[in-house]
Amino acid sequence: MKKLGYLLFAFFFWIGRIFPVRQTRVVLFNGLNHGLNGNLLEIKHAMERQQKEKKLQEGSRYSFVFCSKWDLFGAKSLFGKIRGGIVFFIALPIQMATAGKIFLNDNFLPLGYCRPSKNTQIVQLWHGAGAFKKFGLSIEEDKAVKEQVERANAKVTHLFITSKQVLPYYQEAFGMDKRRIYATGIPITDVYFNEEKKRKGRERFYRQFPQLQGKKLLLYTPTFRNSEEENIEIMKHFDVQKIHNVLGDSWVILIKFHPKYPVNNIPENSFCYNLTNYSQMTNLYFVSDLMVTDYSSTIVEFVLLDKPIIMYAYDYKKYDRGFYRDYEMTVPGPVAHNEEELLAFLQNDQKENQKRQNFAKLQYDDRDGRASERILSVLGGQCVS
Repeated sequence: MKKLGYLLFAFFFWIGRIFPVRQTRVVLFNGLNHGLNGNLLEIKHAMERQQKEKKLQEGSRYSFVFCSKWDLFGAKSLFGKIRGGIVFFIALPIQMATAGKIFLNDNFLPLGYCRPSKNTQIVQLWHGAGAFKKFGLSIEEDKAVKEQVERANAKVTHLFITSKQVLPYYQEAFGMDKRRIYATGIPITDVYFNEEKKRKGRERFYRQFPQLQGKKLLLYTPTFRNSEEENIEIMKHFDVQKIHNVLGDSWVILIKFHPKYPVNNIPENSFCYNLTNYSQMTNLYFVSDLMVTDYSSTIVEFVLLDKPIIMYAYDYKKYDRGFYRDYEMTVPGPVAHNEEELLAFLQNDQKENQKRQNFAKLQYDDRDGRASERILSVLGGQCVS
């Protein structure tokens, strides 16, 4: 059934190829979550700044086309579902076929059945920074899925990553030649070096949650497991009442599960908030004072803020995703193997600053807030001075 959808997409892509490519047309496709955010939003801002600095005339300015898979197919009404299907299978492929640049933040399998113009740049920005746990083709066991991913990624012209040290891992995870992989940094990391954007991010968060003003915030970002039962099990090992008792009333716990794998057993009260559906992840990082996680790649961005991180690996021995490097030697904070150790670390304020610095150096070649500039330079935009 999925293949039929890919072929339908490819058919209208083929129709779109009848028309010339417009170099000013830029398609931003969010295959991960709702709305325009993350790398896609930041590269759009960078391109808008670029054309403003160049004082481009009306006909030479970028024309942005954005859509989110989740927004298209998440409609509840029949009309909304029909509209989403028409946009995805008819309008989007025609827009992509005639675009000068296509930016993605996740694998996009319909591309495997399309024949893009040589004048179209297909850019994979991905939705995570660096490389920590194994992902993509590094863990995929289904031969048919692997072939589809490789087929789709063969059409990607540029994959941007954060460090030369993680390039071999991305080469494996995407099945791509290293000549199409560029260690420029990724757009979302620029905001960590922009005080104005960080301030605005915090303001947006507190406008939505004014009751949290003045509170210290612990952000818990567990990664997803292989089954719904295992995902539900996560909260049974994270007793928010015990954690609240240790931290005291000045702290509030924010819990953010992976948006594709939500659970319904997260307690919600005055000291615990379920923010799984909160899409502006960087805002959560900006307001949080401490991160607790297990194997989640959220640590790769959070480490840029140089805030304490505690790794809570209660099921490390049976967690089977695997890591590109030794887990305990690499992670940017102390490792708690059970609830007792976690509570002790929270009580004793374990920071391990040097582990954070070592982790940051591994994941990033440059920490200067200029990743978007370097990306646009590679793509043929404004050169970095």
